[in-house]
Amino acid sequence: MAQPVKLVIDTDPGVDDAIAILMALAAPEVEVVGLTSVGGNAPLARTTRNILALLQAAIREDISVAKGASRPMQGKFKYAVQFHGPGGLSYRLPEPIIKPVDQGAVSFLYDLLTKESGEIVLVALGPLTNVARLLRKHPYALEQAKNIVVMGGAVNTPGNVTPHAEFNTYCDPVAAKIVFSSGLPVTLVDLRACRQVGISRKQAFGLQSRHPLGQLTVGLLQGWFKKEPSRQRFDFYDPLAMAFALEPAVASVKKIDLDVDLEQSQFWGATWETGGPGEITVLGDVHAPRFFKFLEESLGLEGLPTGY
Repeated sequence: MAQPVKLVIDTDPGVDDAIAILMALAAPEVEVVGLTSVGGNAPLARTTRNILALLQAAIREDISVAKGASRPMQGKFKYAVQFHGPGGLSYRLPEPIIKPVDQGAVSFLYDLLTKESGEIVLVALGPLTNVARLLRKHPYALEQAKNIVVMGGAVNTPGNVTPHAEFNTYCDPVAAKIVFSSGLPVTLVDLRACRQVGISRKQAFGLQSRHPLGQLTVGLLQGWFKKEPSRQRFDFYDPLAMAFALEPAVASVKKIDLDVDLEQSQFWGATWETGGPGEITVLGDVHAPRFFKFLEESLGLEGLPTGY
């Protein structure tokens, strides 16, 4: 990385969210200036707790955390209990002593983005509720971001929560539509890209690291596999989004126009490429060796996949 990167992370941990956060904390020349929580993989109280517990375990209590939305723009969140368990994480961390700031996520994001205009990369790893609410309340604030990287959507690929929809957009498709139709320069890391980088059960149990945050990553991954013996592969959804935010050479990209289905049907939350010119940048082919090299170098992981 040529220049230091300032990050704010909007997230709903989630095992893959947690690994992405640890990647950012461990990466050289990266400053995590704040995190905001949102409901999604688990209820808001639990996702906020998970962020605080991770920061405490990483000895990064200096980073501020703001609580965000407990409900989507419409309806209720549909938690990913079947994937992450009721608590969101597969690895038990000590209860955090640190607390979130009093400021809500929308106000917190507004202050960060406008006070450091053009300097901050926003990485959104959960439902886009906080981001859409910021866009509605302060339409120009997100224009101040250096870049906006979103993990979400299933463009020209099957979904992971329904045959057509990816979990984050399914949780709050109204918010996703607001963000994707805003004209902002959003980079979308969708399921097609994420499914190009994964780790098998056998490989996960062969991982080692001497880095404290790498050891925590190993615990999270192995814990996820231990929770369900039938699990054979873990795809690096949010870690790929984080890797791209910090090292764009991990994937090719193209510009598309994107629509989000809001029909109350089997297509709820589906993301469609319209075929017209657009401003959404979506990842194409992922350079898996570069991705795993990034994981290796940032977290000191040994035993990562090599057969790509």
